[in-house]
Amino acid sequence: MTLKELEQITLSSLKEGSVDAFNLCYDLYFRALCSYANLIVRQSEIAEEITQNIFMEIWMNRDKIPEHSSFKAYILTAVRNDCLDHLKHKKTVEKYNELLVKNKSLAYDDIFNQLIDNDLQKYLNSAIQKLPEQCRKVFLMSRFHYNSYKEIADKLNISVKTVENQIGKALKIVRKELDPYL
Repeated sequence: MTLKELEQITLSSLKEGSVDAFNLCYDLYFRALCSYANLIVRQSEIAEEITQNIFMEIWMNRDKIPEHSSFKAYILTAVRNDCLDHLKHKKTVEKYNELLVKNKSLAYDDIFNQLIDNDLQKYLNSAIQKLPEQCRKVFLMSRFHYNSYKEIADKLNISVKTVENQIGKALKIVRKELDPYL
């Protein structure tokens, strides 16, 4: 009897549900398939898991194994395909994780910038409160109500030159107050 004939008899027995035929195939091919899978995935635990899964699929779908093909070629192809699927999946997971980290980083940056803006706003409000009353009024009208120097002068019955002086004074005080935070 030739090796090819022995393989065909074993394969026929396996397809009929012979546990002995399955164990023979497992004993003959398992270690070699693990080594082959490890060459592809470069992780022995994963290679062994893939090979185990192939043998489980062979047993569960034994009736679908092609009869006139080489069993060795059949299981080598199955192991290779599962290894390649594993690598594709691994690459997809890595890309997803990179994207997740990037988005998380952007979210943290947004939160951090918002906190800085809130803190800076508090310091600015504190600096504005330290301005003399007339200076504060002129500064707020100019910077927050967007009035022109002429409009401020008209509303407060002061000269445009006084408005300019008050704004200059306010900016000097505010810059001095905010200097440690900028």
